[in-house]
Amino acid sequence: MHNNRTTILALDPGLRDLGFAVLRGQKLVASGVRRLRLLPTQQRIREARAQVKTWMATYHPDALVLESTHRHPVDWLDAVDRFAGSVRRLGRRRHMTVATYAPQTVRKGLIGNGWATKTETATAIAHRFPALRIYLTQDRKWKERYFLNMFDAIALALYHQTRMR
Repeated sequence: MHNNRTTILALDPGLRDLGFAVLRGQKLVASGVRRLRLLPTQQRIREARAQVKTWMATYHPDALVLESTHRHPVDWLDAVDRFAGSVRRLGRRRHMTVATYAPQTVRKGLIGNGWATKTETATAIAHRFPALRIYLTQDRKWKERYFLNMFDAIALALYHQTRMR
């Protein structure tokens, strides 16, 4: 049975910018982006895992949702997959429901178009959560791209919530 008070921690995994969202029932409790790009490469996974542990301790999620990742022959690209794998294992050890979804699946499920752009997806989410509209238009393009990580995480949480019903 679906518990409408289920807390979902959703992550858009990245080792430059880590998007996150916490959804409890219909309420967006927290969302944002943890900037990792300023850290030395070898410290990013450790810092990202520590941040995820902090979010887990703070929000006590029932479910952990990540964008799907894949192995890659280039080490720094494969690091994202290794990070995502370690977070999935962490969630399972904490007896959380763990799910991964492809970006196209999430976009198709939320807005009916699997090939929608990140900006189109963000706009749809901002309609649902009007306080987020400020993040859609920034004075610099890099800021808009930066906040798209947050919107991707929110989209993952919303999509997972629809799958739980």
